[in-house]
Amino acid sequence: MSARGELQVEDRAAKKIRELEAELNTSKRQIARILDLVEDQRAQIRAHEASIDRLERLLLEIVTGRTWRTLRAAGEFLKRIVPGQRLVKPGNSVALTRKRSYLVCDEPNATDRSPRSGEITVRGWCLAEGGVDAVKVEIPGLPPLQAPPSTPRPDIKKVYPDLDRTGRAGFTFIIDSLQLPKGRYPITIHAISQGVPVREAVTSVFIDHERGFASDYYRWIHEFERPDDDLIQLKLASIQHRPLISILMAVYNTEPAELSAAIQSVLDQSLDNWQLCIADDSSSHPEVREILESFAREDSRIKIAFQTERGGISKTCNAAWEMATGEYVAFLDHDDTLAPHALAYVCDRLDHSPHADLLYSDEDKIDQNGKRYEPFFKPDWSPDLLLSENYVCHLLVVRQDLARKIGTFYSDCDGSQDYDLILRAAEHATHIEHIPRVLYHWRAGAQSTATSIENKNYALKAAQQALERHADRAGNQMRIEPGPIPGRWRARYSIPTGTRVSIIIPSGGNAEVLRTNLESLFEKATFPNYEVVVIDNSRTTSIEKLARSLDAHKKSLRYIDWRNQPFNYSVINNTAARQCDSPVLLFLNDDTSVITPGWLEAMTELVMRPEVGAVGPKLLYPDGRIQHAGVVMGIFDNCGHAFKGLDGSISHYFDFSDIIRNVSAVTGACLMTKSEIFWKAGGFNETEFAVAFNDIDLCLKIGSLGYRILYTPHAQLYHHEAFSKTSKDLVPHPEEVARMRFHWESLIAADPYYSPNLTRNDENYSLRQRS
Repeated sequence: MSARGELQVEDRAAKKIRELEAELNTSKRQIARILDLVEDQRAQIRAHEASIDRLERLLLEIVTGRTWRTLRAAGEFLKRIVPGQRLVKPGNSVALTRKRSYLVCDEPNATDRSPRSGEITVRGWCLAEGGVDAVKVEIPGLPPLQAPPSTPRPDIKKVYPDLDRTGRAGFTFIIDSLQLPKGRYPITIHAISQGVPVREAVTSVFIDHERGFASDYYRWIHEFERPDDDLIQLKLASIQHRPLISILMAVYNTEPAELSAAIQSVLDQSLDNWQLCIADDSSSHPEVREILESFAREDSRIKIAFQTERGGISKTCNAAWEMATGEYVAFLDHDDTLAPHALAYVCDRLDHSPHADLLYSDEDKIDQNGKRYEPFFKPDWSPDLLLSENYVCHLLVVRQDLARKIGTFYSDCDGSQDYDLILRAAEHATHIEHIPRVLYHWRAGAQSTATSIENKNYALKAAQQALERHADRAGNQMRIEPGPIPGRWRARYSIPTGTRVSIIIPSGGNAEVLRTNLESLFEKATFPNYEVVVIDNSRTTSIEKLARSLDAHKKSLRYIDWRNQPFNYSVINNTAARQCDSPVLLFLNDDTSVITPGWLEAMTELVMRPEVGAVGPKLLYPDGRIQHAGVVMGIFDNCGHAFKGLDGSISHYFDFSDIIRNVSAVTGACLMTKSEIFWKAGGFNETEFAVAFNDIDLCLKIGSLGYRILYTPHAQLYHHEAFSKTSKDLVPHPEEVARMRFHWESLIAADPYYSPNLTRNDENYSLRQRS
């Protein structure tokens, strides 16, 4: 071809390219306009939902208000009010007799404003002196339901062993709401002992068959989980690195339908570069072999090995592992299922974090009918929480190179072999990723650990053995003790000899409050080496006189005169800290009193670990409700106390309130840190946080230096919360609020120890709602 001809071809090609680019730009503009329209529609939907939400709140206030209760006395919404008893507030319960009793409704929550339809679950627990014969549930327009409590609640039995002699304090009722017209309905629950109602609770539910959901979790699924398949596929198309993921499954006499569902959930994955390695542990049910061979014939990615004799879960899973050729391995129990996009989200995360050694996701449970419930929305990597419970669990994905280094499963850990593997993997992993999506559905059968860890006692023994081996490998003199609840653990540490703690207590002048504080401290102190430093910020001599009198009785107490100075919490505590030479500082409010002997040891043994920067305890209001169980960033667009206002005698959200765990911050009402780290972080900020947020700011500064912040329930105190402050001091100054948001915007937006799937509008760990 001549040079001129070549130029003509190039010109035509260039022209064609320009035409295609023009078409592409036009398409992009059209897509942009469509997206704008979609966003406008979404905004309108959000506005309508906000209006509906406001109206439902008003309706709830009316229905649960005193006036409505009085009016209901004349209609079908009649509710018996026992003479001499106060009206029941939603979510609470009231005693109907003098007999000691408890009644808690876990589901539905009276504050849940989402519409419901179909089967509605009523769950809770109750106890009473003399036992509970029956629980009665009444909802207007439907026949009452009544049955004895029969659900195992080991957490309740642990707390109330004198009342819960059967170990079955829980109750579950299923209400068919399809017969009810749209509206909000009160649900009245009675605990009946020896034929007499002894306690009553009232909750409510909003029925809407057009917009309703079977549970609040299904509402969350609808609002946040329903992914657009096209968007998922589009995202997958952009992934550069697509590692082969080998899914390991050990099988033994699995129910045919459940086994088929497990395998089918792999076949249904939107990501296709997987390998399913199944090892059968010499099942005696012939259907198992038939099912496995049938699936293997249909898809060459399914590899099968049949053991000739029983070997147990670990040996069988290792046999499956031997067939794995993927860059990563994942684990699927023979009766559980994967979410359709599970591997897609794993692959997407690996594309952004290619060096990840270990990945884990959120999970939920499914019952025998396939109904999803009890989602576990997990925090990001939390090494101390892992020592308290196996929170990682499912879905677990491990790099093959790491597995070769640490070894596979050990048979003597059968029952908790996954816990053992996770502990060993975490010791060597350099990059651990959490995927905050429900990618795994754990089937809860009658004998499944998904239902209760007590169903498999051997699993508890194996878990403790796995933890003890981890402790031996760590070489830090850690020892493992059973926690307050079966399946939960407490890691203990030795306190270096000679460790001294300075307990700094600022006082604003309320001598009686301080006296209560000091008397409880001295009475319940079992730690031998501490001093109490009272810094007096009052305008009288009462605090000085009290301190001098106690000092005269040879109590280990020092007095610092800081009277007639403006109240500045940061200045007061920094001033006292400068006059202490102890390696450990404990900042303690005067309006606290000690509950548990050994509280000082419980905090000191943790803070003396080299990787720990600060520790906080469990604080209760005098009536037993939780005031503090760690601080969560992002609550109310700033920060809040975990589980504040909830019953302190029972566990909450996978027992987080009753186990040692990693948090972003703890309250300054009782905050322990090492003196070296305190000053390394700059102490309390005297200029920007004189009254509020100084404790949170300190913890976040310590955390930014690479140290861990821990919460421990093994130190408990009562906190009267700002008993010695004025009402003006109780409300944070807007400038301090603004400074917190300025300095810690990223952590307020995303607390690594609190799931983005949980609410930011309450402190109760309930599910997030669309704003």
